[in-house]
Amino acid sequence: MRVVGYVRELFAPQDADPAFVQGEEIRAWVRKSGHNLVSVCQDVRQEGHGLAREGYQALLGIIAGKGADGVVVPGLTALSPDLMTQEIIIWDLRRRGVTVMSINEADHALLMTPTKERLLMRDVLARLEEYHEWAYPAVPEEEAEDDEDGGDEVVVELIPASDA
Repeated sequence: MRVVGYVRELFAPQDADPAFVQGEEIRAWVRKSGHNLVSVCQDVRQEGHGLAREGYQALLGIIAGKGADGVVVPGLTALSPDLMTQEIIIWDLRRRGVTVMSINEADHALLMTPTKERLLMRDVLARLEEYHEWAYPAVPEEEAEDDEDGGDEVVVELIPASDA
């Protein structure tokens, strides 16, 4: 399986290993498991700057380009320290067609056999997706192309306040 690793340094240095260490742990896990590591994306702390998500955005780009079948993290806290945000990210990655894996045995077990809280969150997210499917049906491609051609153009004339 082609996998992309994702590492993230948390806000407090004592909360997790540095990105380099997390990346090396992922590389070792991938060698042992027989997967093919495509890339390791990382979000790191920089002095004077907040922790951004450019690495995660890069990971999503690799997935969108069909460059990976799975995502490997050192632990679920790399996705987020917040349980709800973890589940949203896991749900989104799975929707994009990739398998989410953790090299942390306890977190891997949670991915395979979630707790009641995680099951509830997953159920809510699945129902939200169902709701969006029937509440906001996808526009057929032909209609979308017609809209781009200006089929239903609306002309708006801006008049300066002095002329009104």
